[in-house]
Amino acid sequence: MKKKVIVFIGIILAMVAGYRYIESQNEESTDNAYVHADVTAISPEVGGQVMAIHVKDNQWVKQGTPLFSIDNADYEANYQISQAAVEVAQAALKNNQTRIDMQKVKIEQAKQNIASADANAKHQNAELKRFARLLKPKMISENHYEAQRSTTIDANAKLKSAQLLLTSEQKLLETLHTEKQQLIAQVQQAQAKLKLNAISLQRTVIKAPFDGYIASRQVQVGKYVQPGMGVIVMVPSKVWVEANFKETQLKAISVGQTVDVVLDGYPDTVLTGKVDSITPATGAQFSLLPAQNATGNFVKVVQRVPVRIDITIPKALEHKVYPGLSAEVTVVTQS
Repeated sequence: MKKKVIVFIGIILAMVAGYRYIESQNEESTDNAYVHADVTAISPEVGGQVMAIHVKDNQWVKQGTPLFSIDNADYEANYQISQAAVEVAQAALKNNQTRIDMQKVKIEQAKQNIASADANAKHQNAELKRFARLLKPKMISENHYEAQRSTTIDANAKLKSAQLLLTSEQKLLETLHTEKQQLIAQVQQAQAKLKLNAISLQRTVIKAPFDGYIASRQVQVGKYVQPGMGVIVMVPSKVWVEANFKETQLKAISVGQTVDVVLDGYPDTVLTGKVDSITPATGAQFSLLPAQNATGNFVKVVQRVPVRIDITIPKALEHKVYPGLSAEVTVVTQS
């Protein structure tokens, strides 16, 4: 009986070992893996003295949360000046449009005057011809003819004057239209400057660009900061795992495969993930001092290739998975 039990246990152990062996053939594992994130140094886009800091180290913040504020007195003044400049430019444009409308009325009146003067000139010229015919047979006196000739000359002069006035009014309208285009450009320029000053004023309050932790603050109230100066480091909530597999393991790994991830800090929780991408070079290629194997003695070293793994963070570990944590990764190479 005892012998049967030993045999049975041996069979069970052999089955387990066989199963484990078969499973290992369908997996690729490594403990050379670490959590990564796009750690970002937050910089102001405008310069000035820091007036207030709204967050503290290690605080969790949502996107859009104010981080710190810069003295906005100069930016507020520039905004108000540019706002007044827009109003002045718009008033000048409005006045120009009023003058254009009035000028159009003058042109219409000038056209009516030309029509009236033209009709009168035609009538007087016809009368002068008639008087000339009557003068030869002495049917009218010389004085009557001279009077008509004078009236005709005056009518023609008035027509010419009306035509010149119309030309002058039309040229003035063209000048006003040219001036209008310049004023429109001035309004647009003033509005653009107002927009830039509004943006600069808005940027005096620096806000979180994404959800994440305040990792460190390198700014204090009263400090003068410049655009581009990294003053607050933020760690985003979006993290991934970078696993460094041996080059001999790569043949079985491909994008999209399921991955089990166990973090050293949370060994009782298995995170699921997928292979997102495989770096197109070994880690040694990104070293500041790459190996020079063409010189001296050569010792072959198995190279490692970084593989990016996107992971799903369970509710229990939300805001607890930090960049730099160690992990053990198992890629399921066959379903």
